[in-house]
Amino acid sequence: MKKSKKINHKSMPKIFRVKTGNVEDFLSHVKTTMRAADKGEPIKKQSATLTFVDAAEMLHFLSAAKIKLINSIRKHPDTITNIAKLIKRNRASVYRDISELEKFGLVKTHEEINPGHGRHKIIELVAPMLKLEAYI
Repeated sequence: MKKSKKINHKSMPKIFRVKTGNVEDFLSHVKTTMRAADKGEPIKKQSATLTFVDAAEMLHFLSAAKIKLINSIRKHPDTITNIAKLIKRNRASVYRDISELEKFGLVKTHEEINPGHGRHKIIELVAPMLKLEAYI
């Protein structure tokens, strides 16, 4: 029987936003949040956000291959090897893309016991939905 690490879904954001923006937008958001905190108002839980300054950089980061990978992981979190087989891509390419997605916080890994074979790492999304916002 597989024993898996219990995931706290309440702490996971519902939406992970990938958007374009600039430093002024970020600072404005921080200022609004800090003013609310100074007044003792509760700070609203925000969705996780990855912001790109340039829309072209965002599109380069979220290539068609990465979007297919994200959709595969959403439907069935699994090991890198199994995901690569499922989407018919080279394991090294999938590993590179997953490493980049993990670096930017879109996916995370956890270890599960694989009876008789040690442990394996399972890749899963940080949030069930990905929202893209780009301004050109």
